[in-house]
Amino acid sequence: MVPIALVFVLSVALTLLCSAVPWLARPLAMWVLIIGLVVGVILSLVDAVLALPFSLGTNLVVLVVAWSGGVLVGRRVAARFQPFLLWFLCFSVVDVLLALGNYPQTPHSAGGSSSLLYADVILVLAGGRFAINVVDLLLLTALAEHWRRRGAAYLIALLPGVLGFLLADGLIAVTKLGLLPGIPFFTVGYVLTEGLYRYLRRRAAPPAKLAH
Repeated sequence: MVPIALVFVLSVALTLLCSAVPWLARPLAMWVLIIGLVVGVILSLVDAVLALPFSLGTNLVVLVVAWSGGVLVGRRVAARFQPFLLWFLCFSVVDVLLALGNYPQTPHSAGGSSSLLYADVILVLAGGRFAINVVDLLLLTALAEHWRRRGAAYLIALLPGVLGFLLADGLIAVTKLGLLPGIPFFTVGYVLTEGLYRYLRRRAAPPAKLAH
């Protein structure tokens, strides 16, 4: 089993990449992202049908789907707190229901021979297998695109994912639970980041002047 500390480090590393993508993809038109998403999905299906061994290539395909889909979602959902929060709450409910149906598994490193594994980024390590789902990566990318559109800095865009993994992996370390749904923790991270963002904006705002 992969140590939970290493799981957290690898998860944060992927969060760093996903959070940077919206800035790198800023010049790309919507049709380019749609083509990338469609091609990535087709290649993922081919990998699953042919049962190709996991490799850098299969992981890259998953990342293309996550990054292109995440930027598209981030651009389509209104760049305001309430609509984005509602969208994440809906995904959180689905994620919890799916996790309850799959319990128990190991954190971020679960899985058997199912073709659904071809929707994961998978790293085979000495202590086991690390895996993170394409939906989690897509939502991390969408979060970053959301904050980019609101004019926030990269560190703000990065924070919801880091907080989400910190809370989830910390809870796993304390409770020894095998599986926790990630999206609810990203949602909590988003709410906490929103609070910090508003606080920083109030601090940065010039003091109001009294009319004479």
